[in-house]
Amino acid sequence: MIKYIITLIMTTLILSVGVWLYLPKDNPLLGEWISTDNIYGKPERLVFTEFGMFKDGSHVPAEFDISRQKVTVITNLASTEYLLVSDNMIKQRVPRQTWRFFLRAKAMKNMKGTLKQSQVNRYN
Repeated sequence: MIKYIITLIMTTLILSVGVWLYLPKDNPLLGEWISTDNIYGKPERLVFTEFGMFKDGSHVPAEFDISRQKVTVITNLASTEYLLVSDNMIKQRVPRQTWRFFLRAKAMKNMKGTLKQSQVNRYN
């Protein structure tokens, strides 16, 4: 009898782990991102959706390969790797440069608001 109970528990455990591994992972890139440096005089803006990304004003279908600290965005033209620095920051390897950093749009707005407030307080 104990043999059947242990077999049932082990089978349930193995099936649970299989289902957990099969379920899709949450995509940490979803949303709007703004580069911390200027590209041709203005910051670059990336918008990731569940089905791809917006680039140059048009939607580009893409697939996302998600691992622990890296998300690879695969389009029909290229694949780009983004490394997760934190919840609000990612970095992208750029040819002929080292890295390009992006902040979430909400985090960027909060940071700009805090900077303006600290400048006002400094001069008052």
